[in-house]
Amino acid sequence: MKRLAVLAATLGLAALAGCSSADQDQGLDMAAVGNDLQALAQARVLLGHQSVGRNILAGVQSLAQQAGVSVRIVEVGSAAADTQPGLFHSAIGRNGDPGGKCEAFAALLDRPERPQYDVALMKFCYVDFEGASATDVEKMLDRYARMVQELREHRPDVQLVHATVPLRADPPGWKTTVKRLIGRATDEDGANVLRNQFNAGLRQRFAREPIFDLAAAESTLADGSRSSFTQDGRTIYTLEPRYTTDGGHLNEEGQRWVAAQFLRAVAQALRPRTQDRE
Repeated sequence: MKRLAVLAATLGLAALAGCSSADQDQGLDMAAVGNDLQALAQARVLLGHQSVGRNILAGVQSLAQQAGVSVRIVEVGSAAADTQPGLFHSAIGRNGDPGGKCEAFAALLDRPERPQYDVALMKFCYVDFEGASATDVEKMLDRYARMVQELREHRPDVQLVHATVPLRADPPGWKTTVKRLIGRATDEDGANVLRNQFNAGLRQRFAREPIFDLAAAESTLADGSRSSFTQDGRTIYTLEPRYTTDGGHLNEEGQRWVAAQFLRAVAQALRPRTQDRE
C-alpha cells in the first residue's frame, strides 16, 4: 500500500507539471518525461514485443539516464519475474504468427505463480501484416479481442493497455517522390494500408480503454505534422523517415520520441489503478 500511495502522489505531480518545463529536447518536455519515469520506476509493468519493442526499451533507458531516474528493465523468459518494481519484458511468439503472439503473451500472465503486474501490454509487429489481407486483419482483431476478454476473466487485477501496430516508412529515393506525384503505389503501401486498418479497428473497439498509440507516435513530429499518403480519399499514416534508418526500426531520435509516448500511456494507465487501491 505504501508503494501505491507514493506512486499515486508521483502521478499527481506529473499531472500538475504538464508541459510547463522550458527544458525541451527535440520536442520532448523532459520534466513531464521525468515524472512519467518516476511513476514507471515504482510500478510493475509487463511488455510483450519483438524488435521494435527493444527499440522502445532503448529509448526508455536513454530518457531515464538523461532524467536521472533509475528504472529497472528486466527481461523475463521461462523464469518467473521477481517481486520488485520494474519494466519487465519478453519476446513473444514469432513474426508472421499474430495468433501465436497472443498465446505467448497470455501465458506470461497465466503462469501458475500468477506474477503480479500493475499494467501489461503487448504489441504486434509490422511484419505481421506483410502478405496479409483485409480479412486477415479483421481476424487478427478478433483474436486479440478474445485474448483480452480471457485475460480480463483470469487476471482482473492487471490493467491492460492496448498498443497500435508499428508502421513502415516510404521507400527512400526519387522513385517514391515520382510515384506519389503520379498517384502510383510504393512497395510499402499495401501493408501500411492494412496496418492502418488494424489500428483504426483497435482504437474503435477499445475506445474507452488505455491505448499506447505507437503508430501515431511513429508518424508524428514534434510540431504535430504527420507522415502519410492518400489513397482513395483516405489518409494512410506511415513511419516518419526521420525516426528510422532502415524503414522499420527506430533510430535514436525515434526511440526517444516513441518511448516518451509509451511512458505517458503507462503513467496514465497507472493512475486509475492506484486510485482504486487506496
